[in-house]
Amino acid sequence: MMPKVSVIIPAWNRKSDLNRTLKSVFSQSYSNFEVFVVDNGSTDGSVEMVKTSFKKVHLIENRTNLGTSVAKNQGIKASFGKYVLFCDSDIEFVHDNCIMQMVNLLEQHPDVGAIGGEAYKINGNVETKKKLITMNCETSTIIMDSGDYELEDAGYVATCNCMMPRGIVEQCGGFDSSIIYAGEDKEMGIKVKKRGLRNVVDSRCLAYHYISQSTGHRNFFGFNKNRIRIVIKNYGFAHIFLLPLLDIICAVDRKKFSDMKGKKVDIMKWAGKGNMVSIGAKYAASLIAAYAWNIAHLPQTLIIRAKKINYLKE
Repeated sequence: MMPKVSVIIPAWNRKSDLNRTLKSVFSQSYSNFEVFVVDNGSTDGSVEMVKTSFKKVHLIENRTNLGTSVAKNQGIKASFGKYVLFCDSDIEFVHDNCIMQMVNLLEQHPDVGAIGGEAYKINGNVETKKKLITMNCETSTIIMDSGDYELEDAGYVATCNCMMPRGIVEQCGGFDSSIIYAGEDKEMGIKVKKRGLRNVVDSRCLAYHYISQSTGHRNFFGFNKNRIRIVIKNYGFAHIFLLPLLDIICAVDRKKFSDMKGKKVDIMKWAGKGNMVSIGAKYAASLIAAYAWNIAHLPQTLIIRAKKINYLKE
């Protein structure tokens, strides 16, 4: 028998998106899996939809929005599969063998700690992408030139569609519960690499990521606050001290802000309207605020770094 897979889907007020995601999961050819939807206090009928239409789903109901990291940790602790598949509530698998392919690849390649892949439908075209981590711990999203690629190394695997062995998830201590959104999967990728394992994307494992605009807390401050804290928690002290300089170098990258302005990276739609000057000013202000927040919380962050807190035991 093929090993059990635990599919964990955090959700918040995405009823129609979640319906599509669950239909896609239950259309997979792989049969030995369990599904956990962790609802973060939805008020749009998501819970009722799951109870009515997807009776096989294990539903965890939170009264309020506890954030994606807490939701994932709840799903991990409640599930039993050898492999854990994290899915966003706004994805759809590209084909019906995706879960089968991920399981087979993890079984065949013990050096892989996380596998997945995301595709985007943009203006009638399909783009597949992988994520790299820059020197200042930002994300560089690379469009894959070839539609067919196998075991392509990435900086991390976005948890919109990411399968990991349970043992590795537990060794990494789950997800930082203080991260409400943005960056928890990047930190997981860093921890995977620290263990000498690979983060890979593969065209045989793709899911369309629709980047739901119905909900989400996306802003420059949140991204920068979490990014700086991830560096303090996981990088060497020399790198930490150099981070402000690396951020300054990155901040003068005109291409970065022109991409935001042109919405070339679909996930950046939330950046808002404006010219490069206004977007740059917004980014700079958020960066200053993010450093101020991290300075104020530095003692707490250093304690977490020293203790190597396991968030699955909270």
